[in-house]
Amino acid sequence: MARLPILAICGSLRADSLHRGLLRAVERRAPGLQLLGEDLVGELPLMDPDLDTPNRMPSAAREFRLLAEACAGAVIASPEYVHSASGVTKNALDWLAGSTGLYGKPVLLMSASPGQTGGIRGLAALVPTLLALDATLVDPVTVSRAPSRIRADGEVLEAGLDLRLDIAVEQLRDALAVSAVAAR
Repeated sequence: MARLPILAICGSLRADSLHRGLLRAVERRAPGLQLLGEDLVGELPLMDPDLDTPNRMPSAAREFRLLAEACAGAVIASPEYVHSASGVTKNALDWLAGSTGLYGKPVLLMSASPGQTGGIRGLAALVPTLLALDATLVDPVTVSRAPSRIRADGEVLEAGLDLRLDIAVEQLRDALAVSAVAAR
């Protein structure tokens, strides 16, 4: 059976990022979903409206937009930088403006940090942009004290986080099912 394509955005370019670990943890819990596009995010140039034309759009941006439009939803794992979203995440979302990439689609937001807030301020900063893109938000996941709770390879080290991720994936699946029915 074909897996349902889901856009994956990792807002950290670090190879050993805990945010990549969050995406891996989702993949392990959702064998029916195929997370795509994570590698394209790092190839996107800074959004420039002058390039947002059919003849000038960079190939990575065109591919990213087409992939987003073909996906049923998205999972965004983004760190909090200086009490806001990472520039990498915001840039990826800016490239989706003017497209139907996230229109009416479920989006699961996740963040991890070594501190007590789990990156919630960074996720909160993304909400207006996602609402402007007409995305449907699923309850977010934040992971405080992340280095002791999850590894960069996606191995979860704590039962409570394991359960929270199971619930988040179930909520995403439910939202994808509702979205599919509404699209018919």
